Amino acid sequence: MTISADRVLGSLLGTAVGDALGMPIEGLSHQNVRTYYKGIKEYRDDDQRGDFDAGQWTDDTQMTFAIVRALSRESDPTAWPEMVAEEYVTLRADARRWGPTSTAAIDRLANGTSPEKAGTPDRDSDGAAMRAAPLGSWWAATEAGREEAFAALRPVLSITHRHPSALAAGWGQAFAVRTLLQLDDVDAFDRTAFWGDLVEATTWAEDRLGADARVSDRLRDLEGIIDSFPLDLRDACDGVGVRADEAWPFACAMVARRPGLLENTLLSGINVGGDADTTGAMMGAMLGALHGWSSFPDEWHDGLEAADRLQQEAEAFAGRLLG
Repeated sequence: MTISADRVLGSLLGTAVGDALGMPIEGLSHQNVRTYYKGIKEYRDDDQRGDFDAGQWTDDTQMTFAIVRALSRESDPTAWPEMVAEEYVTLRADARRWGPTSTAAIDRLANGTSPEKAGTPDRDSDGAAMRAAPLGSWWAATEAGREEAFAALRPVLSITHRHPSALAAGWGQAFAVRTLLQLDDVDAFDRTAFWGDLVEATTWAEDRLGADARVSDRLRDLEGIIDSFPLDLRDACDGVGVRADEAWPFACAMVARRPGLLENTLLSGINVGGDADTTGAMMGAMLGALHGWSSFPDEWHDGLEAADRLQQEAEAFAGRLLG
């Protein structure tokens, strides 16, 4: 099976694009997105907090590319946790809207705690899922078996998130990116097969992790209504906050609903509000894996913060993966 370098780049840089598009409205309700921004259609300054300019990204992109850099230097998965932990610690001086889970875990790393013990066990957030695209790309390119992939991915996801539901969502996002990268093209997307496989893979991970079924249950709840009209997936998910059973299933459902419409699907999901930068990052990774970086609008290429550096890092990673 041939994996496209353009689509690996799409999964990584799509994370950054979705993050940057959602950045100004992170934490806002759908009504406040409409009130203060009239809906996001392009990169915008954060007018309300005033901390970021148009095209800038947050911790979602910071940590995704920390994993990219570590995996670009080392092919042995047993070495990844230490290397990723080192990359995370170097980011501490430029922490960008880090949530309490990541902050606590990385402060522990900086104080000498091992990666295996650094992650925060009692916070069920989507932080593990938002940075899973490089791991899904590795899985797609290596065609590792499920047990091998789980053994490689879990320690990296656990560096900052040890809550079983967060890890199940992170595993699910890696699985989604891997599945989309392995499709021949957009026309090969089969929603029924994709969703069934996603539910099965997430349930399997929950069983392995000793997690309850909150993430897979949300996926099952969404399964029969994804193509309904009118549909408010925010309500169907009981919100789009940081919980692992909210934002990640919502992001998956938005992509599965309209996978062929890259711009419309990404913006529609972001404009729901809530944890919009993380929702955008996860959707951007999945849509990028399906469409490729070359399919993103030129203005999203050009207006993205540090786009040249991110692309160089993504190309180095893809080159190592694909040879």
